[in-house]
Amino acid sequence: MSNTEIKLGIGFSEVKFGMSEKEVVELLDQPDETEEMRFEDGAKAIIYYYDDLGISLSFESEEDYRLMEIAFEDGDFAIKDILKIGVKKDELPAIIKKLGLSTPEVENLASEGFPDRDIMSFDDENLNIWLEDDEVVSLQIGPLWVDDDTISWPE
Repeated sequence: MSNTEIKLGIGFSEVKFGMSEKEVVELLDQPDETEEMRFEDGAKAIIYYYDDLGISLSFESEEDYRLMEIAFEDGDFAIKDILKIGVKKDELPAIIKKLGLSTPEVENLASEGFPDRDIMSFDDENLNIWLEDDEVVSLQIGPLWVDDDTISWPE
């Protein structure tokens, strides 16, 4: 796969937030694996894993199983060709500035299995950057929000 542009608040290629599971399958084919997640509030999500692409897509019950989140774990995907898997943590401040991103909230998620794991969350852009061992290992995006209750679905 050639370097594929991640479009914040929109998706990538022809895949856009708000699409149904059927619409995504028409574009990407059947996923390699699916998983159902159940949340404490009773909501559910169906996760589609595309191993060859290095992505996962989440369809949430609260939004009628429309596409709500995409996680990228393959270096072929990038935001403006500069933010991608493998970028070192010390390179991020310059990249964040160049992309004009908001100030992130950084949380240490270290655990026994992952002693050096952090997440940088950009609420304005609905972007999460996952870091392990001071390197970007995943980029997670979702649709943009008008307010706490209203999603700005891409055209």
